[in-house]
Amino acid sequence: MTQQVRRTLGRLPVLAGVILLAGAHGALASSAATDPATAETPLQGAAPARQTLGNTCVFPDPVGERPVPMEVQATLPKVVPTGKPLQVRDFSLTFTLPEGTLGGLTEVAGAATIELTATREDKKSPVPVALEIPATKVPATGELKLVAKGKVPDIVVSLPGELRLTTGTPSLALTAVPATETPLKPVTCTQAPDQDTELGKITLLKMEAAKPGDAKPGKKPAAEAKAQDADDEREPIFVQPLLPFETQGLSTVAKLGAVVRLAPSFIFNAFWHVYMEPPHRFTGSTIMPPSKVTILGFGFVPINGTLELLPPDYKTGNNVIDVDGQLHGDTTTTATTRLEVFGKFKDVTVNGVALDVGSNCVTSEPIVLNLRGPNWDVSYGGVLRTDPNDPNPAYRGFTLPTFSGCGVKEDLDSLLSGMGSGPGNQACVGVNQVGLPWDDVRKCPNAEPPVARR
Repeated sequence: MTQQVRRTLGRLPVLAGVILLAGAHGALASSAATDPATAETPLQGAAPARQTLGNTCVFPDPVGERPVPMEVQATLPKVVPTGKPLQVRDFSLTFTLPEGTLGGLTEVAGAATIELTATREDKKSPVPVALEIPATKVPATGELKLVAKGKVPDIVVSLPGELRLTTGTPSLALTAVPATETPLKPVTCTQAPDQDTELGKITLLKMEAAKPGDAKPGKKPAAEAKAQDADDEREPIFVQPLLPFETQGLSTVAKLGAVVRLAPSFIFNAFWHVYMEPPHRFTGSTIMPPSKVTILGFGFVPINGTLELLPPDYKTGNNVIDVDGQLHGDTTTTATTRLEVFGKFKDVTVNGVALDVGSNCVTSEPIVLNLRGPNWDVSYGGVLRTDPNDPNPAYRGFTLPTFSGCGVKEDLDSLLSGMGSGPGNQACVGVNQVGLPWDDVRKCPNAEPPVARR
């Protein structure tokens, strides 16, 4: 067995926690943490979430209404398999009460409640959260900060897509410490209008297991496009599931001198096909979210629009793009892959005025991307890109085909094709295992927009 195989086999304990399942269809649901059917699921990468929301709360007379800012903190998973519990960790609310809100009390404790809303497409599910406020000293002067902590019930979603979590209005129930015979009245609050209440977004993926030997390496089912290694008749030693990957990327449009930054996405259902000798193989699936595009047409006309990258069979309703590549070498691995995608342009404005390109403005043929990634790590990822100095002409860039079907009231094909279609364009995709920091070795230069443009 090759050195590269042995090196990566040493990482298999890290990969053993990957969750492989077939998602069951159903509606959005919330499940209690005590339910044995909702055993804890490892987070597939996590990121902190924080928001500050304004509320107006009504305290017992004679205090009355007071503004109460509330800071929400949590740790959200980035990607969760469908049908498994989505777990919000480290959830807390910090209330800032104005001076004098609690009269002459010197110490208080209590509880808080709040309702999160989980939304997938048009389906919503309330997620009520109960929190405890420990005994807290009331300062003689200045604001009082009360920190409430609690467990968010697990959320189970059985369909893939994007889940949005939003934060509702809190309520407080406070008691004096030590307790008095007359408890304080509950504090009701109203959320200030026109606020962004979104706490975060989570990607829900349907994860599937590979079946070693269920198809010949490098070949897809007969109904699908021919894979790049279709002549390879070898059988793999084994097929190893990999954790999902995040991607970020960009493309240049040579004719316009423009850079298009692609919306972040995920590679899921990723597998490593291992053979006795290289090249080995990696496979997976991705869905490319729509990307906002801002360019200067003819060098001076500001044009904005939305670009979608679609699989060759997008007309059937499919939006999943297959990723199929080869891993060359032993101790140092180079990855290569070929992607064929159609480019769809929509929601176009020219100098702020809508240009009705219609709903079928698509490249007349697939965009063919031959990408190479030296120093690739099969478990952690790397950078796949074109290179104008590559010794192989196939990897020196790509051609943007002409557009077809553009325009409702007039034919706009020649306008859009004249502005952007042609050879000499470059592409780069950074691939990073979900949950790892984005080290430079796995990041495309300038893939992230400047802070002011995010």
